[in-house]
Amino acid sequence: MVMQERKAYILHQLEERSSVTVAELSSALGLSEVSVRKLLMAMEQEGKLKRTWGGAVCAHGSLREFSHQEKATVHLEEKKAIARAAYDCIADGEAVFLDCGTTTIQLARLIIAGPKRGILVCTNAINIAAALSAAPDIQTIVIGGELRGSILSCVGSLAELSLQRLFFDKGFISGNHFTLEHGFSTPIFQEAELKRRVLSVSKEKFVLMDYSKYGDDSLVQVVPSQGVDTLITDWHAPDELARGFEEKGVRVIRGAGGGI
Repeated sequence: MVMQERKAYILHQLEERSSVTVAELSSALGLSEVSVRKLLMAMEQEGKLKRTWGGAVCAHGSLREFSHQEKATVHLEEKKAIARAAYDCIADGEAVFLDCGTTTIQLARLIIAGPKRGILVCTNAINIAAALSAAPDIQTIVIGGELRGSILSCVGSLAELSLQRLFFDKGFISGNHFTLEHGFSTPIFQEAELKRRVLSVSKEKFVLMDYSKYGDDSLVQVVPSQGVDTLITDWHAPDELARGFEEKGVRVIRGAGGGI
């Protein structure tokens, strides 16, 4: 590839997902990691992207929020691996909350098809609620509120009020970005507030995020790094990421690839 083709390839990858890694680009472009870093540095100076630890993120900024449709097929195998690891953390007869997201919908499908029963699922995601309706033996509570059609979630004061008298064994939330320094974040104030409320009424607090979301911050912090009990990510997450969160008292589980 000539230089412009390489730059176009990188920008296309960043349009498809929120971040890329140096290692991925090195393999795809046939360049050394040193050459990739130099290329990313040049593109950052041109204002086309932002460099991060181990890679780069798009230059859209902290307000960018991808729709559910845009995210549904991106990193699908990683999301399924995360969902499998999250399902392993659920026991029969537990009450759990599933936040909206393309990873939590994978977890909902495992709850429907899996052997564990007596589970109560509460959610603010209308697509997750619809999926759970196919399993009449799984009790489902739907949190209503202001519908955000782009990501299929209900938020706002009505949703938060519904959570005031509920308590869950486990709460599973997702988000847009996470860093060791600033924790877990999302571009929308109402989303962040609802996620915080979910965590506050959950005995065990889980965040489900694939590796591509690491290394950048969205506008609003949900909680700091140490504000959750467990981070479930995928097999791409490097050892340095895991060690950093574990040093803050957060258990890190990396879902394995190649599962069914």
